[in-house]
Amino acid sequence: MRIRSRQKVVQTNGEMAAIESEDSDHRLEINHYGGHKYTPGDQLDHIAFEVENLDEALPELKAKVIEPVSFVRKSENAKWTYIADPDGI
Repeated sequence: MRIRSRQKVVQTNGEMAAIESEDSDHRLEINHYGGHKYTPGDQLDHIAFEVENLDEALPELKAKVIEPVSFVRKSENAKWTYIADPDGI
């Protein structure tokens, strides 16, 4: 794995780093929220998955009774939403 990017995140007083596999196109984003006090077992915030087209993926998820738990968010070059896992997390 190698660091693809790393940047400060003003909104959370933290940092975000994207790491990727050197021999595949798999990526992992790690976020640190500054000033947040974590307790054991409470560190996982979310896991992200990339899809080619979110607008096409959402109806497929809804057909499997997997609903977003937030609105679709957009940035200059990305679109994302959050869904809960089968246990509601």
